Amino acid sequence: MQKKNNLENLFYINVIYRKNSVFGKIIKRIGFFNSNINNGKSFFVNYNLLFFYIKKGAKLSKRLFEILKI
Repeated sequence: MQKKNNLENLFYINVIYRKNSVFGKIIKRIGFFNSNINNGKSFFVNYNLLFFYIKKGAKLSKRLFEILKI
């Protein structure tokens, strides 16, 4: 997840290619998460793209797994 700015707690949910570099290249932005709204339960994820990349071998980060578990 990538933070937008310091004023808001808005995070983008990205698909990242990690083999070429330490931080990886952003392939696709599939959603966002805002922790200020509704006690941290405000998020949007394009589940079609999420499942597509998981089928291709993508792995969820621990933080994203906790968000989607809500």
